[in-house]
Amino acid sequence: MPPIRLCLFASTPDFLSLGFLVKVLTGTPEELGRTAVDWGYDGIEFMPDPERVPDPVAFEKALAATGAVMPVVNSGRIAAQKLALIHEDPEIRRRALRGFKAMLDFGGYFRSRVHLGICRGKGIPGATKAEMDRMADEVFRELAAHAERVGATILLEAAETEFTSYINTMDEVMAWVDRIGSPAFAPMLDTHQLYGAERSIESGIRAARGRAQHIHLFEPSRYPPGVLVNKPVLDWPAIARVLREEGRPGSASVVIASEGDPEPVARTSAKYLRQLLAG
Repeated sequence: MPPIRLCLFASTPDFLSLGFLVKVLTGTPEELGRTAVDWGYDGIEFMPDPERVPDPVAFEKALAATGAVMPVVNSGRIAAQKLALIHEDPEIRRRALRGFKAMLDFGGYFRSRVHLGICRGKGIPGATKAEMDRMADEVFRELAAHAERVGATILLEAAETEFTSYINTMDEVMAWVDRIGSPAFAPMLDTHQLYGAERSIESGIRAARGRAQHIHLFEPSRYPPGVLVNKPVLDWPAIARVLREEGRPGSASVVIASEGDPEPVARTSAKYLRQLLAG
């Protein structure tokens, strides 16, 4: 089994003004790739502005010069910029859909996966589940068809109820993966969600049936694995064991430390994860 490609969440410098829920590496594509590789990672999980997605040719050239890869494009800025794929306002939906398709075009150039998490929105006030399902079905099918055309894969992520009332568990994710039935529509995992929303982290991982293509690795505090001392942390060896048993995803991403110098924390986590996920 090939090694998991380890990535750092990354974006452009303007990301810092959005007040996003995690801290990520920021810079030009060259700076992002060079820093990620220097700190011990294979590449980046890039978070583009949905209304100003970069030119993929120039972006690829910049990354290639550093040896970094970009296996996943993260759509979190759609939510951070007050847009949502499932929303009562048709104009907000239209802008979100257009932005997500631009990310699919960008990701397809790299044959990358595009994450679909909280960008689906918090839920529509007063809407029934059936009404939400009808809207989601229309949106997901349109995006999956676009992903197939451009060579990208959508990764549906469950999220805790503090972020959305819609698709909170891996069982719900897999029901949608089955319902859409597209090779371009697959699941991913997130340990923060697994810890906060599932019966257990193990049951949540197993619910993906070995089909998860990517995983976000967070402590409950949203620190990266392997760096906290004398604090409650997740059982990472047990998580790694279950991932091996189920079929490890091809890539994994971590955020940078929320305070202080991020470099030593990022280096320590990369070294820890390399050892943990080896084999």
